[in-house]
Amino acid sequence: MSSKKVKVALVSFLLSAYRLIKGNRLSVDKFDPSEKVESIAIFSTTALGDFMFNTPAILSIKSKFPNARITLVSSHKNKNLVEGSPWFERVIYWDQQFKSILKVVSLLKKDVPDVIVILHSKSPYDVLISNLAGAKYIFKDAYNESDFAMRPFVTSLSAVRFDWHIIERKLSLIQSMGCDTTNIQMKIPFSFETKTKKHNTLVIGFQLGASKIQRQWPIVRFNELAKLLINSGRNIEIVLIGSPNEAELSKKFMEGMTEIERESITDCVGKVSLRELVETISGFDLLVTGDTGPLHLAVALQIKTVSLFVTANPAHTGPLQDPHLHKVIHICNDNDDVMTSAQPMSIITAENVMTAISEVIDAW
Repeated sequence: MSSKKVKVALVSFLLSAYRLIKGNRLSVDKFDPSEKVESIAIFSTTALGDFMFNTPAILSIKSKFPNARITLVSSHKNKNLVEGSPWFERVIYWDQQFKSILKVVSLLKKDVPDVIVILHSKSPYDVLISNLAGAKYIFKDAYNESDFAMRPFVTSLSAVRFDWHIIERKLSLIQSMGCDTTNIQMKIPFSFETKTKKHNTLVIGFQLGASKIQRQWPIVRFNELAKLLINSGRNIEIVLIGSPNEAELSKKFMEGMTEIERESITDCVGKVSLRELVETISGFDLLVTGDTGPLHLAVALQIKTVSLFVTANPAHTGPLQDPHLHKVIHICNDNDDVMTSAQPMSIITAENVMTAISEVIDAW
């Protein structure tokens, strides 16, 4: 039996025993949208991009239940993005580990949620927490059969197989709560000062890294694109962005540029917080990136993007709103040698991206 199946079996046993001893507050009946809801907890405990995909659903929940107290259960990595946000009365941070479950339960019980909405989190521990916290209604987005095994312990699950964009599947989950599902616009959860665009200079961001090397455009390709941009005859500033653990990528990138070319490059990799990253991206004319969190920040900020996809499907995780602002390069390749290589994204050339930039930037 796999580790995941063992966890599911253990949580199922614990919840069955808990119900037998304590009784069952959870309602598996259809939720009545007219029911009074005073407290809601929303789980979004994974990556930056996942949180951004969840923002339309979060805002729809807030709109439907304007008087409800909203608690966000968040990842530590997104703390700088959500801490102090006016969207939430409080934020609880969870490392998605079994050992910290009781701490999260204790914090949730300080304002027992009437409803818990699990948009993106670690199953089955999220369902265990939700039941132990005493929620009457639990809505969970299900991604796989292990999630579906939690069906007896939640009020409602989304469809396991849902071949639409992730934003749309999150909205479909809350439809039965009476929430509006038409607004797909991602938003930034705090106010900030938008950077003023530079006059007569095109500021183009490069997101160098990705969550997996298979989704990362090779640094040599970024070097090739940078040289094409700098030698294009336009006034260009290239701004490198990325997390602190991607600092080696920026170092490698800079090593591939001449001293004169480096004068057109600003390196911000690992040097700005998430909030500062939002402000930095707001000053871009365009961002070149793979399927990463900063792509979704740029989309929310209505900054033009050229996004690169080979192993991921942009129909699920690419730009959904404002399609006129974004150019997606999606290359499907049946060559096993390419798809199983260390960096399959290398199949996208700098010339491919340069052409896409010229199509997105007005009067290039």
